[in-house]
Amino acid sequence: MEFGLFSNSRRYKRETHEQWDEDLREIAVADKLGFDEAWISEHDSPAELLICKAAAMTQKIKLGSAVRPLPYHHPFQLAIEANACDHLTNGRYKFGIGFGFYAAHMERRGLDFSKARDMMHDSIDLIQKLWTSPEPIDYNGRFWQGKGMFVKPRSIQLPHVPVAVAVNNTPSTVELAGQRGFQVLTSDFIKPERIRGFAEVFDAATKKAGRAPQRSKFGVCRVIYVAETDEQARNDMRDSYNDIIKWEIVNTPHHQNERVPDGGTLDDITFDGLVDNGNLFVGSPDTVYKRVLEFYDQVGGFGLLMFHCGRDYATPDKMAASMRLFMEKVAPRLRQMNPDRMAAAA
Repeated sequence: MEFGLFSNSRRYKRETHEQWDEDLREIAVADKLGFDEAWISEHDSPAELLICKAAAMTQKIKLGSAVRPLPYHHPFQLAIEANACDHLTNGRYKFGIGFGFYAAHMERRGLDFSKARDMMHDSIDLIQKLWTSPEPIDYNGRFWQGKGMFVKPRSIQLPHVPVAVAVNNTPSTVELAGQRGFQVLTSDFIKPERIRGFAEVFDAATKKAGRAPQRSKFGVCRVIYVAETDEQARNDMRDSYNDIIKWEIVNTPHHQNERVPDGGTLDDITFDGLVDNGNLFVGSPDTVYKRVLEFYDQVGGFGLLMFHCGRDYATPDKMAASMRLFMEKVAPRLRQMNPDRMAAAA
């Protein structure tokens, strides 16, 4: 098992430059502690801008976009920028893709959101052709056209930079990942049973493509916070997370819809309730370790566990201490877990 960050920057009480500075500091801390990957959200600005700055502040951690909405940009430009990032990170870049979450972002670009998924599929098809073709190519597709296209620079990583697909709702996106051997990224707010369904679709598509199940390429995300005791962990996180719940109910309710208690409403969601039901992994090293094992069994195994970051959880110093405790006292007990063997047995 590997460990990463999903840096979903929404530090809503700060100015934008302060938000990004704190996100970058968090990634630098993760690099020093031995985290394997950091995935950076794209909201209004490309994640690649932060990735290139993060590369200069880190040594080993892999840096990925989470995600580049493919319909927004011509595939030729995306292919060039991905390869440039691969060079600027010295081969540590990962190309995370999706079709875009909000219809308004398409409308602002004069695009039809109803075609976003088809545009994404056509875009990745062209991007892979551009990455691997030794000669300039012409393309005259449904959404994208170009003549004499040839991508320079070529990537450091071969045959091309690694690709990951973000999945929240649609099994067809998981099928795409399985067919093409891409990594899968899932969000912190998705219920375990739905993640398990995605993972099973991923396994089936991988097998259909003629490969053994690769659950090691399946990534999950959860809010994780570790302190010396359960009580300390809850006390550190309670006020900040209850504030975040209130903000998200107003601004991004889809992050909380699946956390509503049975028979309740969004207003019934509380930090302590989410810790009690295992949605948030908050507690001592032993408690968090048990929560990860329970989750692992519920979804049928995964290869990457991401901390949900880019929020003002507790304080910056306490978050750094939490990450250190996790890597010292929890991660070593999880590293040896082999999700591919688990998937093969299933």
